[in-house]
Amino acid sequence: MEVLLDRHENPGMQVNLQYAEEHLTDLVSAVDAGQEVEISRPDKPSLKLVVSRDYPVSHLDRKGMVGSGKGEIWYADDWDSPEVNDQIARLFNESKLFPDEPE
Repeated sequence: MEVLLDRHENPGMQVNLQYAEEHLTDLVSAVDAGQEVEISRPDKPSLKLVVSRDYPVSHLDRKGMVGSGKGEIWYADDWDSPEVNDQIARLFNESKLFPDEPE
């Protein structure tokens, strides 16, 4: 049995069926956190735990959904004017990254 928990090194884990039966809650948490979980079975194809894409939208957290800020976000009339774009470019190009350090 191989269990890989470091998502930066390997984005998934492979476990055997017995381990999966004993640690299902932990494996579900790992899938919710973005890991892939593969369950190997003797003499049968392996299984993968995945998050279902058929989950009703009404049950999802609306904070991360497109359009969830409708009516709360506005743009100034001159948001894309040459003057504003020049000012933003100056802020990026002429500002010191660490102002307290000598040049």
